[in-house]
Amino acid sequence: MSDIKYTIGLDFGSLSCRGVLVDVKDGSIAAEASMAYPHAVMSEALPDGTPLQGDFCLQSPADFRESMIAVVRELAAKCDPADIIGIAIDTTASTVLPIDKNFIPLCEKDSFVSRPHAWMKMWKHHGAAPQAEKILRICREQKSPYPEWYGGTVSPECLLSKVVEVFERDREIYDEATAFVEVMDYLSSLLTGTPTFSLPLMKAKAFYDNGYPDKEFLSAIHQDLAELPNKLTDGFAEKVIAFPGERAGSLCSEMAEILGLQAGIAVSVGTADSYSPISALGITREGIMIMIIGTSMGMMLMSREGHSVSGVTASLPDIYRKDLWGYASGLTSVGDSFGWFAENCVPAHYEKEASERGMGIQQLLTEKASLLEPGAGGVMALDWLKGNKSCLANPYLSGLFIGITISTRPEQMYRALIEATAFGARRVIEEYRASGVPVDEIRACGGIVGKNPLLMQIYADVIGLPIKASWCAQAPALGSAINAASAAGIENAIDSMSDSNFKIYYPNKDNIARYDALYAEYLTLHDYFGRGGNRIMERLRGKK
Repeated sequence: MSDIKYTIGLDFGSLSCRGVLVDVKDGSIAAEASMAYPHAVMSEALPDGTPLQGDFCLQSPADFRESMIAVVRELAAKCDPADIIGIAIDTTASTVLPIDKNFIPLCEKDSFVSRPHAWMKMWKHHGAAPQAEKILRICREQKSPYPEWYGGTVSPECLLSKVVEVFERDREIYDEATAFVEVMDYLSSLLTGTPTFSLPLMKAKAFYDNGYPDKEFLSAIHQDLAELPNKLTDGFAEKVIAFPGERAGSLCSEMAEILGLQAGIAVSVGTADSYSPISALGITREGIMIMIIGTSMGMMLMSREGHSVSGVTASLPDIYRKDLWGYASGLTSVGDSFGWFAENCVPAHYEKEASERGMGIQQLLTEKASLLEPGAGGVMALDWLKGNKSCLANPYLSGLFIGITISTRPEQMYRALIEATAFGARRVIEEYRASGVPVDEIRACGGIVGKNPLLMQIYADVIGLPIKASWCAQAPALGSAINAASAAGIENAIDSMSDSNFKIYYPNKDNIARYDALYAEYLTLHDYFGRGGNRIMERLRGKK
């Protein structure tokens, strides 16, 4: 045992688990480890070959357990395990799992292995869109406050929508489930040996405010759903409901042996992977927006007062920091859009050039796009390849390129996609400001931030604010490590452990006016296709 003490933070993203071993004295990362999920995202078939019909995005809870074990054991081997004093996790949300009374996932029971609704529905599963619409209609009929919490709508990504989808699509699975839990709560419960739930996620994703919706509301969805809270946290007589950074309990002996840690160390309540970087980047006051830029983009900030903001995914007090209102918005597709373009829209000679130069195709496209002017070639795009989360909250919208001619080159389209995501982010920021929520500083982190300086510069130019880009490649995991330190009794862990090593991207004055003009054109397209000028996108996708 040494004088140095560590915590472990685990970040469960869409495709992998990343973990960090962090010195609680100064937040320095002593070791990193990661493991990709063997089954990744299941959208076409289950592991046994059962085809998936419809809009499914499923995952395997076993992948999450196995990656947690592998990552923690690797990290624990980098020091004396006796020096590790706490552990905490963050995951995507809502990523929802039906379990039995022993916390065994239903998809791991032989009788349900071929049933899609027994599996874990990841955050971007949009098969619950009809159920979300039904819940929203009932909210309006009963004049309930819930849509005000979620930007005037109900998301198909939230826990309640996904549970109702299971109820309507596979009643046997619903009846068999003891509970439907966020995967972060499932994993935290395994660590402590006691049902453990994150209060901010209950509020942000499950309509919780000192209790779930009442029987009148739930019965309006279906009379058999009146007792739905008993299949959420209410069904557990013994449980822990707490705030991230608070001690949920101690690492149980069974999991300690499996993970290679000492039993009894602190386990913090879990949090969302989009919330965790708030601690990692030292954000503790209003007006600072964090952008987590990866396959999608999370955009979070806080204010002293509550305001109604259109298209937010959460607008509630005490979800990031106690005594502050928290807001969440985002773009459904950023890196995913770039990846789609690179895989499907690039000619063979570009692939050949990238290979000959020893670089990836997106690296080549970025290099070529960086040589272009804003709005190069008169090409623009709408960034809705996976629908729109904010501010329109419409999963039935789709992507668009406009201005393409026979001379249009791939890098022009690629740059247009980058610009479209920047315009989408600016639209969200303007909605906040118009609603009374200040946005005066932006900090950014995520997989793309350190890899694509062109994107970061375009964002600064389009938004018109400097962007502080974190060099920390594992900001969510660092945030969880900070939560673990707080749970272990380390005072002011955010101040001492958060990352302050930023690269600042300043707006290019020569580009601001150009992007203002292009943004005006983007808004014309945005409102025409997104606000009812022409519902062709929805009609083409079968939404009448």
